[in-house]
This record gives sequence, structure tokens and C-alpha cells, in this order.
Amino acid sequence: MASLSISSQAQELPKPSPSAEIEQRIGLTDINVLYSRPGVKGRTIWGELVKFDEVWRAGANKATMFSTSADIKIEGKELPKGDYSLFIIPAKEGDWTVIFNKETELWGAGDYKKEQDQLRVIAKMSKSSEMVERLEYRFMSVDDKSGQLVLDWENARLSMQIEADPSKQAIENINLAISESKEEDKWKVYRSAAAFARDNENMTKEGLEWIKKSTELKADNWYSFWVYADLHALNMDYKSAILMAEKSIKLGQEGAKADDSEFSYQSRIQTDIDEWKSMK
Repeated sequence: MASLSISSQAQELPKPSPSAEIEQRIGLTDINVLYSRPGVKGRTIWGELVKFDEVWRAGANKATMFSTSADIKIEGKELPKGDYSLFIIPAKEGDWTVIFNKETELWGAGDYKKEQDQLRVIAKMSKSSEMVERLEYRFMSVDDKSGQLVLDWENARLSMQIEADPSKQAIENINLAISESKEEDKWKVYRSAAAFARDNENMTKEGLEWIKKSTELKADNWYSFWVYADLHALNMDYKSAILMAEKSIKLGQEGAKADDSEFSYQSRIQTDIDEWKSMK
């Protein structure tokens, strides 16, 4: 009789709680959630299948994995970059406890150890207006500095606020770019960094330092001095802003004259100067 050979692929069967993964970038931080999605299947979830006041794996099968590429804040508390197992303690009344545990190879909550917790926070729990059959994580209300990670299952919604600091990471990236750039290109890197700071008003101090270094390395670029002017204005130093803007126009005119053309940005920079004069 011929033997029956079954390939490993043929043995793979659908899982009752299929795996899923979501990723979201907040600012410059990548946040990833890897989990399994159990279904309601006519059962009562909260208080029966998932017990109140007990540590739960926040999904099915292996404990839910939460990863962040940079330091973040969860509900206002610091969470260092890294990988964590995510656990939840549901409560019959009030908000729930969310746990970020440093042990990442746990199957369920059986070997969970509190002493391995990196962070515990209280997250908002609310009743969902619709019944959600299969557990789902998703991100909502995302901007460049924050977002909400939401868990929906059965008639419950758990929301936790996440905050990232794009400025801190941007500074790290800029410092790396400066260190790796060729000497003849450093003025451009400093100027690009300063332009980024100009567009992120909480980085004015760093921006002024970067544009100062840029103009020291190359003192004849009109755009650099316009960026310089903008940063002074953001710092409410309108006298210095006007001086730098006037220098920008002068350099632009000199460059245009050498090319036998007109300096097309003069009127725009002059508009800035007129505005700053009214604010002195």
C-alpha cells in the first residue's frame, strides 16, 4: 500500500483566532501591534471569558506584542523604545489597567511576572455603540505628535493616548546627517536643519544655532539669510529679522545681476520686512 505523504503546507489550517498586525507612524516614531483576533461567537466576553481583575493577554494565543521605535508617552507616562508584551486588566466598573511587560516570549498570561513590568497605565474604557465580533486594534486621531490606540471587542472600547516627540528624533537625525556629510556640503545640511526648525516653532533655539553655522560656512547665499530672518522673527527679535532679510535681498540682487536677471523673491521678502517693522 502506498504511503500517504502530507506536505507541511497542506497541514496548515485556518486558525480560530487569526493573527493580525497594525503599524502607525506618529511623527518619526513607528508603533507596531502584533496580535491574534478571537471572535465573540455568541459568548459573553467581559467578566466571563475574560475575567475582571485578572491579567489578560490582550488578544489570543501568544501575548500581544507592542513595539515602538523611539521613546514615547502612554497616558502621560514614559515608555522607552523597544518591544513589550501587552496585557490588560479589565475592571467591572471604571477604567482599565494596561501593562507593558519586558518579557516578549509569553504564551498567554500563564508565565506573566509583575516584576518584569516596564509600565502600567490607566486607560479609558467605554461602551461601544455597536457589537464588534472579532477583536480589533486600530489607531485613531493621529497627527505628527500624538494618536490613540483603540481596542474594540464585543461591546467595549479601550482607548489609550500615545504621545511622540518628533523634535527629539529630528535633532538626532540632523546631528547624524551633519556628522556624515562632506565638509563642502555641511552648510546645506545646517540650512536644511534650520529650515525644518523654522517650520517647527518649538525648535527656534536649535534653528538659530544651525543657521548661524550655515552662514559662517557660506556667507553669500540669499536663501540662508531669509531662513535666518524667519527664525529671528519667530523668536520675536524683529530688529535682527529685518537686518537678515535686508541682507538676503542684497545677496539675491547681486546674484541676479551676475546672471543678468531680476531677483524674483525681493517683493516677498520685503513684505516680511514691512510686517516686522510694524511689530518692532
